[in-house]
Amino acid sequence: MASETDLATAVATELVKQVPIKEVYQDGLSPAMRETGSALTNFIKTLHLALAPLQFTAALQDRYVAFLDRSVRKIPEERRILPAPQIAGPILEAIKYEPDDTLIADMYGELLSRAFDRDAARHAHPAFAPLIKQLSVDEAVILRSIYEKLRENDHYKFQFTDDYDPQTNRFFNRKVEIDELPREGLRSPEDVAIYIEHLDKLGLAAVLQFKNQEPLFAGGGGGGQSGSRTYARYQLTAFGHEFMKAVRPL
Repeated sequence: MASETDLATAVATELVKQVPIKEVYQDGLSPAMRETGSALTNFIKTLHLALAPLQFTAALQDRYVAFLDRSVRKIPEERRILPAPQIAGPILEAIKYEPDDTLIADMYGELLSRAFDRDAARHAHPAFAPLIKQLSVDEAVILRSIYEKLRENDHYKFQFTDDYDPQTNRFFNRKVEIDELPREGLRSPEDVAIYIEHLDKLGLAAVLQFKNQEPLFAGGGGGGQSGSRTYARYQLTAFGHEFMKAVRPL
């Protein structure tokens, strides 16, 4: 079987070659799938012929064609370019396993749209598709929430205290006082801490302290230090911010 790079090259070459010279998108995808004889039908047939030697089933070919159609129709004809195979290949491979109606599938589609766009292709980094593949739907929702908040020049705050044992010089017994990150839309809101740890390891987002810790004292200040208060907030890394710019809706 051909590699994903071969698949991406074959499909994308046919797509860019056919789309600018035919008014294929004005009829919509469904009539084409019913073989109406429209220009879009001819385009669909061309893509099926390009995919046929690559040994994919008709159902999977239909899915690729529909996905590519949704991605490319967002780009004006005069800006359409051939996407880099190292970007298109992993995306086409990944969508075989991803349901159509998820935020993850939307991210793949937006990234592919940028890869097709002469003016936006520089934002479609080759590392982004493998990163999407490692995200859960909840993590994608969290990234979107943080990004949209940042676009408002604001942050979701995360504030907590720790008790302090001076004999062992150890902080313990963390108590969260403020956590503004929305949980609506999350499948497993109780796993937010795990999600943030994973996003941190991926280099996309983290909870970062933004001002000095506040020492807490026993007896209202008359005794020694009994704990500390930490002021933090949810933030995207610089790389995470570029990632979100590339996978958000155009």
